[in-house]
Amino acid sequence: MKFKCLSSLFIALCLTSLIFAQNQVIGYFPYWAQYSQYRPADIHFERISEIRYASLMPVSDGSLTWMDEMDAANFDSLSREAAKHNIPFVAVIGGMDATEVFAAIAADESLRSTFAKAVVEWVNRYNLAGVELDWQGLVSDDTGKFSALFSEVKNALSGRSVGVAVYPASADAYGEVLKSADFVTVFVGNQMSVDSATVRPNLSLSDVSTAMNLFTEKGVNKVKLSVVISLSGMSFSGASGLGSSHQGAGSGNEGFLSYKDLMTRFETPDYKVSFDEISSSEVAVGNGETIVFSGIPSVKAISSWVKDNGFGGVALYDLSEDHPEAIVSLFVTAGQVLRPEVNYAPTKKK
Repeated sequence: MKFKCLSSLFIALCLTSLIFAQNQVIGYFPYWAQYSQYRPADIHFERISEIRYASLMPVSDGSLTWMDEMDAANFDSLSREAAKHNIPFVAVIGGMDATEVFAAIAADESLRSTFAKAVVEWVNRYNLAGVELDWQGLVSDDTGKFSALFSEVKNALSGRSVGVAVYPASADAYGEVLKSADFVTVFVGNQMSVDSATVRPNLSLSDVSTAMNLFTEKGVNKVKLSVVISLSGMSFSGASGLGSSHQGAGSGNEGFLSYKDLMTRFETPDYKVSFDEISSSEVAVGNGETIVFSGIPSVKAISSWVKDNGFGGVALYDLSEDHPEAIVSLFVTAGQVLRPEVNYAPTKKK
């Protein structure tokens, strides 16, 4: 029994050390991937160093539940597949719908304890390497409560990792948690929206460097910092390129288009796709619209900047939106920069 406990602790410590190593290529698996018929069996595990499930939902009584119970089987499958491929599996807790619930739990000592126990239960049941707390919309009045909640979970999960998702707009509200977290994932977010008067890059290298340096200045060890790159582009009708005006969201799901769908669309001569050297970002013009997105050149530029400056890695959101072919895959693009020792030769999925 003693040997078994020591072995479990050793495995947990090994998984923990993998999470905040340098040159990580992290893949997010969102609960809604099921609706596009994307399954854990479709994942090319050789392309990633860690997988994160987005997300579990905190409940007002301090417990945890599924964001979508229909995805429970996928979560279980992810756990088994990650273990089989020796890939750390992390669960994200929270998201845009969890702000008020987090605030209520964090403000109550009893609920914080209940929440921490619930997290431990999920971690043990699914052999998770750790969790990522995603409390969005954090403000300065929440700093103390956030610290108390984080500490409760961190103390309960001794030997496993507890990280945080952070947003530049809330940088001042995270407090000392930034230094205590095992890993910090920076969501820069879409920089172009229908509220912008003219078209600008969706994500530029300047946006990334500004956000990452902001959290470094807050005292976060660079090796713990990874930046999120969205694998969806945004389209705007009536625009003729960067700097032009537009008439609102264009084609796609309210203007959003997955990277793999964009690659299919760009196979036609209807779009002129180019790489803007100044911003290190892609833009496509055609069919009465302009699309801004992250493609192979920009992901390569961001990954190189991350590596050259000693940061932890990149996190691509999400696995289901990547192109399945290795030569077009953004996960492969990032991996060739950050993990060149890996063999990215195309492999057939069963």
